[in-house]
Amino acid sequence: MAEIQGIISAMLTPFTSDVGPVDYEWLPGYVQFLADGGMHGVLALGTTGEGPSMSVAERIRTLEIIMQHRSELSVIAGTGCAALTDTIALSRAAVELGVDAILVMPPFYIKQPSETGILAYFRALCDALPADARVMLYHIPQVTGVPITTTIIDGLLGSHPGQFFGLKDSSGDWEHSKMLIDRYPQLRIFTGSDRLIARALADGAAGAITALSSAFPRLARAVFDAYHNGGDVSAAQARLSAVRDLINPINTPPALKAALAWTSNLPETALRLPLMPLSNEEAAALRAAYERIMAGE
Repeated sequence: MAEIQGIISAMLTPFTSDVGPVDYEWLPGYVQFLADGGMHGVLALGTTGEGPSMSVAERIRTLEIIMQHRSELSVIAGTGCAALTDTIALSRAAVELGVDAILVMPPFYIKQPSETGILAYFRALCDALPADARVMLYHIPQVTGVPITTTIIDGLLGSHPGQFFGLKDSSGDWEHSKMLIDRYPQLRIFTGSDRLIARALADGAAGAITALSSAFPRLARAVFDAYHNGGDVSAAQARLSAVRDLINPINTPPALKAALAWTSNLPETALRLPLMPLSNEEAAALRAAYERIMAGE
C-alpha cells in the first residue's frame, strides 16, 4: 500500500445534474488535475465529495474509476454511512479495490449515542475487514454531531491496533489536534483545516486532508513545499487561509465547484440536491476576490 502523508485533496464528486447520476467520464481528468497540482493523495467520497448523498453502488463505482487512474496518488476512501451494514459493505469493497485506507465517520443519525455504542460500531467494522485494512476515524462533530473521543480512540487502539491507522481532525480546534498528535504518536493524525496546515506540519502531523485543494491544489502544496524546503511558510499559509476565508462551511462544495471551472480546464459539473450552486453574481464575486488575493492586493 502507498504511503499516506503530505497534502491529501478532499476531492469533489461530479454529477451530471442535481438529480442525475455521477459523471464518471469526468473523473479521470480531475484525478490528473489533482496530481498535476502536486497532491500526494486524494480522499474520495468525503464531506467535500458529497459522499453521504450517494448510494453505496455509486460510491463503489466512483472508487473503481479513481483507482484505475490514481497513478502515484495515495487513495483514501470515505466509507462512513448511517447504517453499519452499509459501512461494512462499502468498506469491504474499498479495501478489495486496493485503497490505501478508509476514513470512517461515526453513525450520524442517532443523536447522542454512547461512547460504548460508537466504540462497538467501529470494532464491528474492523472485525468485518481484513486484518491488514487501514482504518482512519473522522472527527467532524460540527457535522455529524458525534465526536470521536479519547475513550473511543483508546478503546479501538486496545482492541484493533493493527487496523487502526489514523484520524482526520476536522474540528478546526488546534488545541484538540495538538493533543491528538502528542497523545497518539502511533497514529497518523491529519488536520482537516486548510488554515492549520503549517502549524500541523510543524508539530508533527502526518499532513492535511484539505477541502480547498480540491479546486486550488497548488495553494495547499505551496505550504508543504515552503515548510520542507525552507521557504516562507507564513506567506504561503496566509495566502491559503485568505482564499479559504472566501468560502464558508455552508457553501463549500458549491463554491469549490464554481471555482474549479476557472482553476482547471475541466467542464463544469453539478452538485447533488439538497446542495445548490452559487448564483452567477456569487461566482463572479468569488473569482474577483480570489484574483485580488493572488495579486497581493
